[in-house]
Amino acid sequence: MPRMETSDGVPLYYEIFGAAGDPILFIHPPLMGHVVFKHQRVLQTDYRVILYDLRGHGRSRGRGGEDTLARHVDDLRELLDHLDLRSAHIVGYSAGGVIALDFALRYPERVRTLILSGGFPKVSTWLLRRVFHAGIWLMKAGKTDFLARLLAFTHKTNEKDEQELRAYGKKADAAAVGRLYQDCLHYDCTAELQRLEHIPCLVLYGTRDGYIHAHHKWFRGLANVRIVFIDKGTHQLPTRFHEPFNHAVRRFLSDFKASHLHEP
Repeated sequence: MPRMETSDGVPLYYEIFGAAGDPILFIHPPLMGHVVFKHQRVLQTDYRVILYDLRGHGRSRGRGGEDTLARHVDDLRELLDHLDLRSAHIVGYSAGGVIALDFALRYPERVRTLILSGGFPKVSTWLLRRVFHAGIWLMKAGKTDFLARLLAFTHKTNEKDEQELRAYGKKADAAAVGRLYQDCLHYDCTAELQRLEHIPCLVLYGTRDGYIHAHHKWFRGLANVRIVFIDKGTHQLPTRFHEPFNHAVRRFLSDFKASHLHEP
């Protein structure tokens, strides 16, 4: 079970699948842990797939309510350093995309491409704000098991998936999860998105993800951005719609590789 220790002494758990190909690193949303990307392990046939638990989640330790969004971004940089990677394809799912966006803004030279599933540069709809407030309240009330059960149910593809997601979600530290929800709720990088125009970006939404896909307006019109809607997809693309999700990721990265084939 590979682990690294951050500069402030926090052990982070990670897994790597595949030994060859460009590195592609996945960032999970609050509470869920790296297991939410179990269906992306198949990408190891072409890429070096890196999954990890954010501090305070899964098998990673943390400092509870002190684990700020900025610290999560620093952890990502330190993980790449630990793996001796100058850069990687960065994938952020849901609120994990906030970490991905902030990382790309702070360390653009470390990002080969940016992929956001259900991405948003700020929480700009009433319903999404309610979702975040509910997450914060549940964590303050100590209802980690309830939220783990709810997220496992909405993300499951089968009963085994549901059991695994719920058991792993219960490992999360409530204070750390609540702080991540809170920081992402108040995050806003809309004024800075133009700075990312040199980074090829894929933004994925499900057509039935009503409270999220309205956020695509912030990315529309930006250079170097590809927005893809998965037909009949809900918010849970990496799990419930993993086949079209993985296909879209493969195609995007294949196009990126082809366009950079003759670069030094």
